Amino acid sequence: MTLTLVVNDDPLLRAGLQMIIESADRLSARVTCGAKAVAEARHCRPDVVLLDIQMRSTDGFRVLKGLLDLPDPPRVAVLSSPTADSSVLAALRIGAAGCLLKDTGPDELVASVRTLAVGNIVLSGLAGSQLLSELNEDAHNSDAAQHARRLTESLSEREHEVLAMVAEGLSNADIGRRLLMGVGTVKDYVSGIFGKLGVVNRVQAAVIADRARLPECAPLERTAG
Repeated sequence: MTLTLVVNDDPLLRAGLQMIIESADRLSARVTCGAKAVAEARHCRPDVVLLDIQMRSTDGFRVLKGLLDLPDPPRVAVLSSPTADSSVLAALRIGAAGCLLKDTGPDELVASVRTLAVGNIVLSGLAGSQLLSELNEDAHNSDAAQHARRLTESLSEREHEVLAMVAEGLSNADIGRRLLMGVGTVKDYVSGIFGKLGVVNRVQAAVIADRARLPECAPLERTAG
């Protein structure tokens, strides 16, 4: 059973999201407000958190950092409005595993929760286009590219392969099937790569892979949206 914690200060929105998630097989959901989010996550240990990054009564970015600082942190995707350009990118830089619009349809919401739970990223059309725009700007920034290449130089040949597949949007299970490795082994590789690159999630790793222009690396793709 996959547990999702919905963090939002609007009781109606919380209830609606909870109802949609719990209507799907093997998904359950709990809800809380922003002020209690970290404590609730520490107590119930959710697999996935859907966090409203634009709460009026609570600093959503502080909540995001608190969630990511927990031992064995959950996969956190931020909920955003279509106009929150800077908020989305800032959340991804901090370590959010993706972004969904608040008006995401029920089917896409459920699919996104399942995608997050298995370790993949989710990006709404808005977040994906913003991130790709930022990467295009980086292509003309030699300092960013050189820094990324220096980081990836510390990786082994196998780690380069795994990083390229992370950048393609593949899950650990998919990578394992392609490289004929167990999921646990892939997870160890991914963890080691994150440590060497100084990142906390697959979005940030994929950005570095794209900036470094790894030979095996395909363009960053949106997992959802």
